[in-house]
Amino acid sequence: MSSRVGSDTIKLTASKIATTIISLVSSMLLSRFRTLTEYGTYSQLLMAINLVCSALMLGLPNSLNYFAAKAESQEERDKFLSVYYTLSTILSLITGLVLVLSTPLLEKIFDNNLISKFWYFLAFFPWTKIIMSGVENLLVVYQKTHILMLYRILNSIALLGIIVLVQVLNGSFSSYMILYLVVEASFTIWVYVLVKKNAQELQPSLNLNLLKSVLTFSIPLGIASMVGTINIELDKLVITSFFSTEELAVYTNASKELPVTVIATSLTAVLLPQMVRLLKEDKPQEAVKLWNSATTISFGIICYIAMGCVVFAPEVIQVLYSDKYLSGTTVFRIYSLGLLLKCTYFGMLLNATGRTKFIFFSSLGSLALNFVLNYICYFLMGFIGPAVATLISSLLMQTFQLIYTSKVCKVPFKNIFPWKNILCLFLLNCCLGGGFYIIQNFAIKYINQIVSAIILGVVWGGVLLLILFKPLKKQWGFLNKKPLN
Repeated sequence: MSSRVGSDTIKLTASKIATTIISLVSSMLLSRFRTLTEYGTYSQLLMAINLVCSALMLGLPNSLNYFAAKAESQEERDKFLSVYYTLSTILSLITGLVLVLSTPLLEKIFDNNLISKFWYFLAFFPWTKIIMSGVENLLVVYQKTHILMLYRILNSIALLGIIVLVQVLNGSFSSYMILYLVVEASFTIWVYVLVKKNAQELQPSLNLNLLKSVLTFSIPLGIASMVGTINIELDKLVITSFFSTEELAVYTNASKELPVTVIATSLTAVLLPQMVRLLKEDKPQEAVKLWNSATTISFGIICYIAMGCVVFAPEVIQVLYSDKYLSGTTVFRIYSLGLLLKCTYFGMLLNATGRTKFIFFSSLGSLALNFVLNYICYFLMGFIGPAVATLISSLLMQTFQLIYTSKVCKVPFKNIFPWKNILCLFLLNCCLGGGFYIIQNFAIKYINQIVSAIILGVVWGGVLLLILFKPLKKQWGFLNKKPLN
């Protein structure tokens, strides 16, 4: 199987840009059309589902990319997919059952009696979430990125459509939740159809020998994923412990990761199978160079958007979520800085070499640190404390992973990551951001606040494009020309 990282990434990124724009519009509408209580309840349901899914799924979604790419024949791949989808389906339905039975406990934890009203969402949404999460890795391995583009765009349009439909018909929040579940269930069934179509012999199977290999690989990653999910949700758990459902709604939107990491996630999806092959051929230097080029490109784009969100945070919140979420401006700025750490998957080379246990232990350490810092920072800083704690713990964990990656790949720490490129890009955006912040404060005296922010943001992007076009083009050329067979 041959592939060019750059060309496949373009396809994935194009689809993600389209779907993230649609998803962003959906989030904007949902924030405006629903009350803070309804949005807070929605956030609590998703929080509970994310936590229980990560605990009960044994890391299976993480195994799809690795085993499907590693398979040396269609028959071997089909056996894995049969086991994967059989076990994933069983465990996802068990997850839903556990959530339904836990409804009284969830109402007590969240102090929200509306939770039980949405038992059906707790029962079936985990199934849709888990099965749909693997469609990207599946279709990338089969080199069906054009189908993936269609799948994502149609899914996003359908979800946007039900928000508009419910609002036009003056429907209730319950009506929206039912339609949301129906749409996701339909696209989940489509995943099974895609798997059946691309596999030659697919059937329900729990082959014990294969299952043992899969679980040996996936359980450490699964525990790490569970720890990571708790880490992500920990801030909101602390907030819901000390603040109301309405304040949780504000914090949820302020802390929501903006869909600007499409380059990084697309590159990760395409790079990981290539990393597995290069490291299998004992070519760690080539794998590191490829990763560094991808990270530089990703950071160049993400840094501009992240720093723009920091500088123009009030305007971004007003556009995305409306004025009722402005109290979360500082939290939004802190999480925008956290986007800088999303320029790549820092455990990529460790994952590709099968060092899943280390990923687990580093995630566990990050969770422990974040847990302690969350409460310390909350008592010191109040509402913004958990956001600061997450930023610090994430930075330390990723640095620790890079140190270990350099040892595993036998590459000096100074070369394991494109430090110079990252620093230059960051300082450049800091200087531009500081200048445009001053200009913004002067411009709002004469121009609408949001309009001036948009104009200055476009100018900022134009200046960056002029400065960075040639260096980033060079990195992109390396991704496209590098032979990865």
